Amino acid sequence: MYKVIVENECSCFIKSKKPYEQEFEKSFLAYMAAEEMVEYMQKEFCKRHEFKVNKSADGFTYRVEIV
Repeated sequence: MYKVIVENECSCFIKSKKPYEQEFEKSFLAYMAAEEMVEYMQKEFCKRHEFKVNKSADGFTYRVEIV
């Protein structure tokens, strides 16, 4: 299983009601979900923070982090 985890959620993210952790069967699905979350948060919901996706060393987790 591949995971997408939001680290250090800002108050904007908490208000968005988006899940802070998701699981996927395929790596590319997890990556796409992480990128979509970053785009949504930066363009439509949170105007104060920038977000980026980092892949963990184990290769099974994509972390969405505030820059």
